[in-house]
Amino acid sequence: MTNWTGKTRKRLHRLSLKWITRFIRFFSRFLPYRLGVWTGGILGFMAFYVLPRERKRALQHLTLVFQDKGDAWIRSTARRSFMHLGKGLFEVMLMDRGRLARIIDFRGEEKLQEVNAKGRGIVYVTGHIGNWELMAGAVALKYPVSVVAAPVEPEEVNDMIVELRAGMGVRTILRGKPGASRELIRVFKENRMLGILIDQDTDVDGAFVDFMGRPAWTPTAAASMAIKFDAPVLFGYIWRGGNNRHTVTIEGPLELIRTGDDEKDIIANTSMLTKKIESCILDNPEQWVWMHRRWRRQP
Repeated sequence: MTNWTGKTRKRLHRLSLKWITRFIRFFSRFLPYRLGVWTGGILGFMAFYVLPRERKRALQHLTLVFQDKGDAWIRSTARRSFMHLGKGLFEVMLMDRGRLARIIDFRGEEKLQEVNAKGRGIVYVTGHIGNWELMAGAVALKYPVSVVAAPVEPEEVNDMIVELRAGMGVRTILRGKPGASRELIRVFKENRMLGILIDQDTDVDGAFVDFMGRPAWTPTAAASMAIKFDAPVLFGYIWRGGNNRHTVTIEGPLELIRTGDDEKDIIANTSMLTKKIESCILDNPEQWVWMHRRWRRQP
């Protein structure tokens, strides 16, 4: 009975995502950009109140990390996180490459030129900070970008995400799909940039490293790829500022830990990169995905 209920719940969840996606895509066609972003914020505000499981998880995680903050701050930050994500959804759906160039500022853009000259491809490490999809599109205006992503269910939602990325010039490599391994190798042969997000607990090769004072299962693909292909590593992040403008900051090329023991080096470098993500989140906590089950697995 429990198994049947669980499967039914999953089917209903996928069906609801499918129809919500269709509705938002249809609705967004009639909205000017600024009104669309405002609408996204309102929908995010509403989602905070109508998604009790996600709201509870966000509040719990914020309380774990910011133990010295009061309940009012915790609740306000969680609510603003939902609003930020709502805005981000509409920004991506309404974005075009011309607008990308107008609403995003760069810091460290010269780093792209520096590592491009090496001709070995680039591992670009980031997390779910700010509007990470817009960052990929903004970087793709200046450099060929591929991103690694897990397929999303239902398939219609996955297709929409891949299509939206493609509209911003970003190529998606779906993990586990036929040809994914060859495509990853091609990234470095063609001197492209490989964007990898490493701040979520997903079912991939990883290791437990410290994140916000607690062990967290963290993907090791970025460090592994960099060592395997001897590729330079950049760290980048984006945050939303006033008037919904965005700033992309690029750091690097980073000096990786290389002792000759690849297994230990991969874990050490994953830990180093995770600390960079952690620092960005602490600077702008309302622009991270606190509803994600970041600490769901423990050693």
